Amino acid sequence: MTKRAFTLIELLVVIAIIAILAAILFPVFARAKAAAKKTTAISNLKQLGTSVHIYLSDYDDVFPITYTPLQGFYSVDTLVPVPGTWATSPTPEQQAAIDSFWANNIQPYVKNLDIFNDPGSSRVSVTSAKFNPTAPPASVSSQLSYTYNGLLNGMQYGAVASPSQLIVYWNGRGRAALAGYGHANPYMFCSDVAQPCQYRPAAAGCGSSTFNGAQSRASRNSRGLGYDVHTGGIVVTNADSSAKWRRIGINSTAPTDFTKDPFN
Repeated sequence: MTKRAFTLIELLVVIAIIAILAAILFPVFARAKAAAKKTTAISNLKQLGTSVHIYLSDYDDVFPITYTPLQGFYSVDTLVPVPGTWATSPTPEQQAAIDSFWANNIQPYVKNLDIFNDPGSSRVSVTSAKFNPTAPPASVSSQLSYTYNGLLNGMQYGAVASPSQLIVYWNGRGRAALAGYGHANPYMFCSDVAQPCQYRPAAAGCGSSTFNGAQSRASRNSRGLGYDVHTGGIVVTNADSSAKWRRIGINSTAPTDFTKDPFN
């Protein structure tokens, strides 16, 4: 019996069909993967928003704090160990500051470190920090992609005019996920430890030298990884506990809408 083999033309046709299907399907798979990551980020930040509201109910409607007096100054713009239990030989004062940090003081309501890690971010090592100058031990697997709006430190929820527009948590360091450390961004400079470290809007006759917590800064250090975390934007948690995707415009040459672009 004669066995019939494929001809060269038939093989080329099959290969061409497979190539066409791959060209059609691979972008679809990539978009589906990106959509799945964004959905996970929305879920993470929605849970963080819910945890904040539980925290508010337990602490007289005061937002989580992240700055406490530390050796004559407030621990602002500081990378803080998360969880706070891995810090090596801190003084009682340092441990109190670590425990009060936003990512540590909401743990009773979150009970999960993985929630701080955005699937669209990349793990980066921290080689220098105020509390611990070395990298965390291998047993610490926390990766913090999200940052806390430090301007809310100790602020009353009732002082928020538009809860649906005010960002509480977001990818404040872009695609960077800090290994074992957390950060507040934007953060405040509070020089007088005799006064609460609280944000106050600018007013006539009230400048940065006349009240505590006036100066603030947003860190743009993303370790060169960029800020486009999810298809041209990031996911944020607002003060009303909603989690939404927002487009970013940090490459824009003109001022952008600060209610939509937190880098404004």
